[in-house]
Amino acid sequence: MGKIDIKSWNRKQTYLFFRNMDMPRYMLTVDLDITNFLAYIKSKKISFYLSFIYILMNEINQIENFRYRIIDGEVYLFDQTHPSFTDSIKNTELFKMVTADLEPELEKFIEEAQKKSIDQGDTFIDLISEKRYDLVYITSFPWAKYTQVSHAFNMNKEDSVPKLSWGKYENENGRIKIPISIEVHHALVDGIHVGTFIQNVQNKLNTY
Repeated sequence: MGKIDIKSWNRKQTYLFFRNMDMPRYMLTVDLDITNFLAYIKSKKISFYLSFIYILMNEINQIENFRYRIIDGEVYLFDQTHPSFTDSIKNTELFKMVTADLEPELEKFIEEAQKKSIDQGDTFIDLISEKRYDLVYITSFPWAKYTQVSHAFNMNKEDSVPKLSWGKYENENGRIKIPISIEVHHALVDGIHVGTFIQNVQNKLNTY
């Protein structure tokens, strides 16, 4: 993690323009084609949810702007970010928030994330883990496809942790599509960065 010198930062003007807006965050929702990826996941009989998190987290970490965080009025760049994701609590309609470190290999990440969720039990949130800034908040809505979504939030202009969410995937003319939403802080992340992320994720999904 390193502190950014705002005075010499190449996006100083953009940062200063957006940082104090009443609502400096914005969200985009797009469809991704997961046809190849889903077939691969099913052939391996592994978790789609955790596998998709792994793909998204690896791609989001490739783009520097998604690793910026505003902390006490200063901007810091993290070397890597990790997922904080919702997970269901067994035999209930409740859910919990689980934080897991991103592992280099898919199978290892799934193993460690599942273990972290099991160890957390029925506890809604581990407040010690959630105090980290090097996180990306992740959730899903697998019951229906959507075109728009919103999140609960506090009016905190320094809230710069990206949020990812997706809905139910469906067959559209022989291709499997899934809606995914990306929410970011505009002082740190512009449309070009979100667009690059979306393109990179799609290109990765196509490789399976």
